[in-house]
Amino acid sequence: MIKMASFVGRNSELKTLAEVFKSNIRNCYIEAVPRSGATALIRRFCEKHRCLYVTFPESTGAECLRSFIMAMEKYCGEPLDPDMDSFESAFRHLSKLIKGDDPVIVFDGSHHAPDEFPSALKSFSDDNDAMIVLIGKGDSKRYDITFADKMELSLLPYADCSRIHPKISPLDNLRTYMAVGGYPLYHSIMNKPDFRDNVEKNFLGTYPRLCAEAELILRQSSVPYTCCCAILADIAASIGRPVDIANKEGMSRQLCDIYLKKMVEEGLIRSLVPIGNSPRKPVYIISNPLIAFYFITIRMNPAIDVPGKGEYKDIEGYIDMFMELRFRDICEEYLRTHFKCTSIGRWWSKEEDTNKPTLAAIIDVDGVQQTIVADCKFRSGKIDSGALKAFLNRAEQISDVPEKHLMMFSISGFEDKLIKKARADHVVLIGPDELL
Repeated sequence: MIKMASFVGRNSELKTLAEVFKSNIRNCYIEAVPRSGATALIRRFCEKHRCLYVTFPESTGAECLRSFIMAMEKYCGEPLDPDMDSFESAFRHLSKLIKGDDPVIVFDGSHHAPDEFPSALKSFSDDNDAMIVLIGKGDSKRYDITFADKMELSLLPYADCSRIHPKISPLDNLRTYMAVGGYPLYHSIMNKPDFRDNVEKNFLGTYPRLCAEAELILRQSSVPYTCCCAILADIAASIGRPVDIANKEGMSRQLCDIYLKKMVEEGLIRSLVPIGNSPRKPVYIISNPLIAFYFITIRMNPAIDVPGKGEYKDIEGYIDMFMELRFRDICEEYLRTHFKCTSIGRWWSKEEDTNKPTLAAIIDVDGVQQTIVADCKFRSGKIDSGALKAFLNRAEQISDVPEKHLMMFSISGFEDKLIKKARADHVVLIGPDELL
């Protein structure tokens, strides 16, 4: 096993937490999606502070209380009075427990806390000046306490994720990021020397851990599991228009729209932003990289008929297809980083494959709007001039946008003939050196 970085990035978040710790108001709320590294962030911050860390399970109020008491026992290193039968009594005991200390008290999964918890927390907060951190999901308004900061913990960008794997090749680092996104936990699981080995271990092995993770995400959706999977399978198969999904699955358009809206809210899918003269009717793609990888390379793959028995060669063609689709998101991240984008989305024609629209962005250049139209190629060989010709023809179809500028992305570089022609046609080329 190769050595991996245990913690990367989050410098601005660590600075914010340090400022809250020193301020008069010492309460902080962190909005965090699961697996985004909130626990690792707090652990790193608390390397210089004592920390009482409570994790509320998605369960009954009684079990949440037991989790609180167990955390206090871990904090003090000894069993506590078993007669604590409410959060009020538990907080009273906590006040005595931390006397003379200056701890950071963390409640992770605050959205799972029972109804009695917020009022008990307020009483404790009014009587104590310990730093309180709540890690939750859209529940900050439940708490009648003042927060010094409400922090949204975003996923890690590619630059930070690549630092988790310092010994993996730049290309395999990018492929890993494309497969699992900016989730630190998933990168810690993908801990073998190269991408192929990581896929075989975590998606095809005896216990394919990331397949199990994908299934867990699906079963936690508010959309019924069977319908959720059917919709995702359709979108993975380039059926991204709501009317087509509803017709294929035999459900009403109204119910289909309800399910799609919920899946957008849960971060499973997203609706493409139409640029220029694209159709205004919605088109959906899978936004969660792990779910997209799971559906395109594993779940819909006829070669994977026995769990734990697949080999990389069985899914290699499907992985190549997934990478080509996902590469557009990497190029989109590049545009957001290097330009002031006022709108970023895709262009597609009325009847074409909904998984293959062209990346386009409206940018602001010194107060003037311009348009970047980008072609994105994730291929093994260098891109030839035929691809440039096809791109130029496609770009001509894009209208109703400000002044157009053309850009081609390629992970494998460009042939000399294309480079010469691109220069003549004022097409900017972004190759592996810029991307990796």
